[in-house]
Amino acid sequence: MLILKIVGFLFLAAGFGTVFGAKKLVRKFNLDSNTKCDFEHEMTEEELNQYKFDKAAVNVKMYGMLVSLPGLVLILMAFR
Repeated sequence: MLILKIVGFLFLAAGFGTVFGAKKLVRKFNLDSNTKCDFEHEMTEEELNQYKFDKAAVNVKMYGMLVSLPGLVLILMAFR
């Protein structure tokens, strides 16, 4: 049971660290350059850059939550 608690907290820490550091990760790895936008012609260049940055940050946050979800389940099972 102790192993489940430790692994669960590790998953939670990694996931929440990813969620809270999403903007920094997007800037560091330049993830917004790979983001696609279907309606580029309707926006100015500044709006397009902000949209791509926000979309990349939300995607990173979603992946962080997916990483933390198994940790949450493990912790719920271990403390039951």
